Amino acid sequence: MRGRQLMALVRKDLRLELRTRETIVAMVLFAIVMLAILQFGFGTRDDDLTRFVGGVMWVTLAFTAVLGVGRSYVAEREQRVLDGLLVSPVPRTVMLGAKAIAIFLYMTAVEIVVIPLVGVFFVKGPYWDSIGWIAIAAVLANICIALSGTLFSGLALFTRARDLILPVLFLPALVPVVIAGAGATHAVAGGPHDMSEWRGYCLFLLAYAILFALVSVATYDAVFDD
Repeated sequence: MRGRQLMALVRKDLRLELRTRETIVAMVLFAIVMLAILQFGFGTRDDDLTRFVGGVMWVTLAFTAVLGVGRSYVAEREQRVLDGLLVSPVPRTVMLGAKAIAIFLYMTAVEIVVIPLVGVFFVKGPYWDSIGWIAIAAVLANICIALSGTLFSGLALFTRARDLILPVLFLPALVPVVIAGAGATHAVAGGPHDMSEWRGYCLFLLAYAILFALVSVATYDAVFDD
């Protein structure tokens, strides 16, 4: 029963996005523009910007995530769908899971564009053989982003200054994700792979995802009940 409810809510989010294409297109364009600005900002004196690749990629993805998460409840709020969901028998944890899956898919779509572009803009050494390892770290980071973003967007939803409150709540939670994602990327990009370092950062991301899964499940009911 809950599985059918979960898939129905995920399909609802994806159909709304495919109909309007507002969120994903905006996220992808924002990420591309930010990468271009950072590339020009570093200048052309240093031909090899590999040492910056992890930080550039994950700072870009963090701010792109804030943009996407900020749009996650817009359709429900504008069309008053959320009111119907809140009085329906759908468990809050199902709503949490559906929204987290949608955000996860949005971030994955952005990273399909961003990860290759980072190699084009910033890396002169070996990179393309590292994409698989970077993608694994990105999947773990996306789980962290999706769970924390769903929780904090729900917290900010009922505030007057929600567009201002969300970044204030969400960005500090993304700092560990950015650090671990950048570290995992740097460990395998542009040179010999340091798999022990990469593995350590990925284990941290996994632990952080589990932590936010537990916190989100424990508190999501209270967010909407209040």
